[in-house]
Amino acid sequence: MRVALLADIHSNLPALEAALSAAKKHHPERIISLGDQVNLGPMPRETLSLLRAEGVTCLHGNHERYILSAMQGDPAYDGANFASLRFNARLLTPEAITFPETLRIGPAILCHAMPGDDRFPMFDVEKALSRLRAMRFEEPAHILCGHGHNPTHIHTGNLTLDSIGSVGCMDDAAPGVTSFTMADIEEDAVYLRPFIVPYDTSVHPLLFRRSGMADACALMAHIICLQMMFNQDYLMRFVGMALSLSRERGEAVISEATWWDTDARFPWPDGVRTREFWASV
Repeated sequence: MRVALLADIHSNLPALEAALSAAKKHHPERIISLGDQVNLGPMPRETLSLLRAEGVTCLHGNHERYILSAMQGDPAYDGANFASLRFNARLLTPEAITFPETLRIGPAILCHAMPGDDRFPMFDVEKALSRLRAMRFEEPAHILCGHGHNPTHIHTGNLTLDSIGSVGCMDDAAPGVTSFTMADIEEDAVYLRPFIVPYDTSVHPLLFRRSGMADACALMAHIICLQMMFNQDYLMRFVGMALSLSRERGEAVISEATWWDTDARFPWPDGVRTREFWASV
């Protein structure tokens, strides 16, 4: 079976449109999205609508789980750093983001990160290998997943793990591109072909503004807008700085004051702070 694999779209509709258009030229029998269809980006409803219209099979990701928890009022997501989750929770319904966790096609196990663990750290190879070597895989297993925003290949013992990278916001890539993977899955083998597709990222600031996300959570919108435009990880760096400052201040969660103080300290790639950035859009 020939399958087009997408992962970690993160509500980046222009990237999804480019990836789908390119993937369909390879005539896949099926298109599968490996979780994290939504959150972070500005267009969750439009992203889900396009996936449904194209008949894409979607799997559960950790960001779907986060939004479902935010919908239920989980206090773990009260911090200023989770404003985009609350933005998504207001726009979506539980039914729209409830998906199967795993899918089996021949020898391939498809999931977001690992079966039963939607946050398995495949993006940290040393940590991932340490945990994988402690697991027992009695039979050969080939896991196809997302979660790590850059492609990763791990083979140890009976396990092969391929994380295909992100459609919506890669962490360490050239700007202006998105990605997908074609998988030819046979009875006893899996053949993968990754593809890189250019698309116009200059539209992102206006999409964040028009969606209301720039008003609802300006700082997170700024971080993710730049990450989607440049395909570099600003989110983890920013949150790391904010968490450090929050701990120094003895906060239970990151406060709005700490969040904005981090904005003043962060080395923005264009040198422009958040309020100035959105004032120019």
